[in-house]
Amino acid sequence: FLLLMISTTCWGQDLLTKAHAHNDYEHERPFYEAFSLGFGSIEVDVYAINGQLLVAHDIKDIKASRTFQNLYLEPLVKVLESGKAGNYHQLLIDSKTSADSTMPLLLKAIEPFKDLILKNKFRIVISGNRPAVSDYVKFPNWITFDGRSNEEVPAFLASHVVLESEAFYKFGFWNGSSPMTPALRDKLKVYVDKVHASGRLVRLWATPESILAYQALLDLGVDYIGTDQLG
Repeated sequence: FLLLMISTTCWGQDLLTKAHAHNDYEHERPFYEAFSLGFGSIEVDVYAINGQLLVAHDIKDIKASRTFQNLYLEPLVKVLESGKAGNYHQLLIDSKTSADSTMPLLLKAIEPFKDLILKNKFRIVISGNRPAVSDYVKFPNWITFDGRSNEEVPAFLASHVVLESEAFYKFGFWNGSSPMTPALRDKLKVYVDKVHASGRLVRLWATPESILAYQALLDLGVDYIGTDQLG
């Protein structure tokens, strides 16, 4: 992934703002590996367990020492305070437990740093199990929510949903080893243009992991290119 971003064009650093580290916590150095490579967006899965936010993809992998606070929030605060965030501008938090149990803990953890987040125009995006769209108005302006294609977002809530994510397989199958079919390309282009027209950015998940796939998604205007293969 990094090879594509650096080698396909001389403005590789600008392209890296589109790089999204999916399942980042599964790497040897959570947060720091993606950050040091210049990724613009990092994703973390969290579970609300006994009043704590714990980081894991599956509940069987939860460890008490792997908290949202120490793996992601504290490093984020450090880079924002240093003024050296670089490309890094978005933390996507995928809530694996209910919004009722997860949101209060997230708000409590992040609230002390809200001024720092706002000052740096950093974006916190809540994905996964989110509150009802109609309840977004109840939440502070230092967090936003991840939209879906089947959700209607009233105009007055538009500022609460600046990103929209969707599964790639909903548009068709492609393994990324040969050129994308025109039919699939057209479907994706219609979707991307529609999301952009609504004022939101686009992230697709479960996309193929190949240089050909990354380049095709960039060409279609997808705003965040996710990868599990950082280097």
